[in-house]
Amino acid sequence: MPMIVTDPHQPDNPIIFCNDAFTFMTGYREEEILGSNCRFLQGPETDPEAINQVRSAIAKQEEASVEVLNYRKNGSTFWNALFVSPVFDENGQLLYYFGSQLDISRRREAEEALHEAQKMEAVGKLTGGIAHDFNNLLQVILGYVDMLEARLPADDRSGRRAVEAIATSAARGATLTQQLLAFARKQELRDRLLNFNQLIDGFRPIIDRTAGDGVEVVRKLDDHLWNCRIDPVQAEMALLNIVANARDATGGKGRITIRTHNMVLPQDDPAVGQKIDAGEYAVVTISDDGPGIDTAIVDKVFDPFFTTKEMGKGTGLGLAMVYGFMRQSGGLATVRNGGEGGHGACFSLWFPRATGTMPQRAPALTKPNEGGRERVLMVEDQIEVGELGREMLRDLGYEVSLVSSGRAALELLKSDADYRLLFTDILMPGGMNGVALANAVRRDYPHTAVLLTTGYADEAIDEGARSYELIRKPYRRNELNERIRQVLDKPGART
Repeated sequence: MPMIVTDPHQPDNPIIFCNDAFTFMTGYREEEILGSNCRFLQGPETDPEAINQVRSAIAKQEEASVEVLNYRKNGSTFWNALFVSPVFDENGQLLYYFGSQLDISRRREAEEALHEAQKMEAVGKLTGGIAHDFNNLLQVILGYVDMLEARLPADDRSGRRAVEAIATSAARGATLTQQLLAFARKQELRDRLLNFNQLIDGFRPIIDRTAGDGVEVVRKLDDHLWNCRIDPVQAEMALLNIVANARDATGGKGRITIRTHNMVLPQDDPAVGQKIDAGEYAVVTISDDGPGIDTAIVDKVFDPFFTTKEMGKGTGLGLAMVYGFMRQSGGLATVRNGGEGGHGACFSLWFPRATGTMPQRAPALTKPNEGGRERVLMVEDQIEVGELGREMLRDLGYEVSLVSSGRAALELLKSDADYRLLFTDILMPGGMNGVALANAVRRDYPHTAVLLTTGYADEAIDEGARSYELIRKPYRRNELNERIRQVLDKPGART
């Protein structure tokens, strides 16, 4: 155990003894330690309140026990469980102060990991409780907005402005819900094997547009970058969120550097076991040349609803969504100060390396039909959403039958199995969810294609839903039609 002795009778209460364990823990040599006050271990992030507790105890010649963040000689930090006790002679006169220390960094990291897990669980429960119902409400709003817009005369400008304002606000609500789901790791991911270099290249125009005309975007991509298995849509959203934050940090004028490289994380790395597994990673870093992040808040930037932007300029969910997506993908998002040239902030996205061969680009499909006379069986337990969906599908030219449960759908199919498509919500009451219904239809009515929809899903349901096409609520009229035509018109589709 690291131990020291100080002499309160000398100016500034210097250290007059230290053992080898103390020199090993701090990285200093004995001659650098003796004669110094213990404050040489303190640094910018050391809690002044903890130090004041020790000072107060010494002034009163009492014992003190605190946990304090200290700094080694090389600048790295460690959590120190410090116990200080006065040493008296037989007459009760103060002789020395004895201090024992213990590096408790591992314990503190475990406590922080537990706290984070509890926070994620709480956000997950909150999000799961509201996401499904809230997205159903947004679905009704956006669905009728689309139908109303189609019926408005072209010269009704005030009516169209009102409809557009409703649609914009509802879309913002949908985005907020998706960001909460992503942070809580409740967002259903549709991952595939890809190379992040290709994603960055294919996304180049949108990245440049997000960065703005006054920001130079520099790409330094490793030609031999490993493949990873991720959801490309969520990966693009994560990348855009960080680029947008970098743009704001530079004030719209500066440089953003996107770099990719391979990294092998050894088993003895301090982060292994606490935040990420040892192994091979494809790493994407996004750095800027702005002022950087205040050290007092650098550990909070991934927290939900934490933002340094002005009221109305940010929700505090963008980076939280990035963090949740990375954890759900088996990787990690980190941030530090010191980007290109030692300035600004640097965000790193760690994607686990994936094995396998990149799929060949599929031939372009012909433009989807604008709808047809196919028969659709729609299953939706929410009355308002069901009625909306039926009207949308009829408006697109489909013949629709609407039922409110999986059991009712199977009963209908027993008497009338001539449906080209089953369009069903995933989460439904009654003991049979949409995935179980889809499995039954695939088994007993193989000529009927399946399209799932949901505003929320959990891991158990996600695993079973991966073999079906899915459209997430709230969906728009054109989006619904395109997805249906993709399911019905794709090569090899059941007819």
